[in-house]
Amino acid sequence: MHKEAIISDVKRQNRQRIAKYILEKKQTSRQELAKALGYSMPTVFANVNELIEQGFVCEAGEYGSTGGRKAKVLTINRNHRSVMGLDITKRHIRMLLLDITGEILKEDYFRFPYEDELEYYQKLGQYVCQFIESGEENTKNLIGVGISLPGIIVPDRGLLQRSHILNVTDVSLNRFTQNIPYPAIFDNDANCAAYVEVSGERKSTAYFSLSNTVGGAIYYNGILCTGDNYKSGEFGHMIIRPGGRTCYCGKKGCLDAYCAALTLTNGIDDHLEVFFDNLAEGNSHAEEVWDDYLDNLAIAVSNIRMAFDCNIVLGGYIGGYVEQYMVPFTDKVRMYNNFDTDTNYITTGKYKRLSSAIGAARLLVNQYVDSL
Repeated sequence: MHKEAIISDVKRQNRQRIAKYILEKKQTSRQELAKALGYSMPTVFANVNELIEQGFVCEAGEYGSTGGRKAKVLTINRNHRSVMGLDITKRHIRMLLLDITGEILKEDYFRFPYEDELEYYQKLGQYVCQFIESGEENTKNLIGVGISLPGIIVPDRGLLQRSHILNVTDVSLNRFTQNIPYPAIFDNDANCAAYVEVSGERKSTAYFSLSNTVGGAIYYNGILCTGDNYKSGEFGHMIIRPGGRTCYCGKKGCLDAYCAALTLTNGIDDHLEVFFDNLAEGNSHAEEVWDDYLDNLAIAVSNIRMAFDCNIVLGGYIGGYVEQYMVPFTDKVRMYNNFDTDTNYITTGKYKRLSSAIGAARLLVNQYVDSL
């Protein structure tokens, strides 16, 4: 590589690191950037000025004086660009519009059963375009659409290789975007959720996506482990009860057959709130079902802890509800794991039903920052 190309590559990497640091910290100063990233002040000044010229960064006031010149507050220009997150499930789609900092500008969620048919993809494009173009939000600077799908995605082949829940094999990703006139990227729904719930963590973490299906993702030292065949983190298809309930994948005793959200609602995926209202009111049947759910989840969490010795984040639809039942849940975990008396390694996600859509959008933002 020529010397000039090496220098250009270093400058680009410096600019990206500075942009990502400001994006993560929300507010910072040139002085803090230099100290945190180990850059000289001239390097910081040159890159920040370039990011300001591009409209990505702006100055927002001054910090209090510490005896010298007041430091300028640096932040991301919220109006610079926007991005859409699209979460496609078996029965519904969820759409979010976010500014570049991740703040939700608007959202929509409605029933739209998936079918691998031309009409479905045409209507999907119509819904996406109507969502983007309606309202008063500034979408002329839209980066694109991040799309979350339940299944094994092979990006270098442009395939949804297998989705048991959607009941398809080797579907071209172009089918989903053929009627969407915006740049798009794809990832597995659990990977998307894990990206927003886990990325940035300093410790290795396993993420459980507890929604209408059970998925997962593993981050090691801040990097997503995809596996050799993009199948890493399929926690839902671990056998926890040999010979037990039949899973939608055809096996018996999978975690998904015991800890998918639908097991709490008799297959009616809109009624989680009713179940947890009944649970809070002391309904004996709900208490019995929930106790069994937590017991099965505790087995899975203990197994992953034993395998990876990492932090655990419980997310998805159910993750937000587990938080208020952490005491009985962690008691169960300790029954299956006598190596850890402290269960602080288990936490719950904060984005709940929105996590996959937000994560898909944030992946696209990250790709955009890499292009700066």
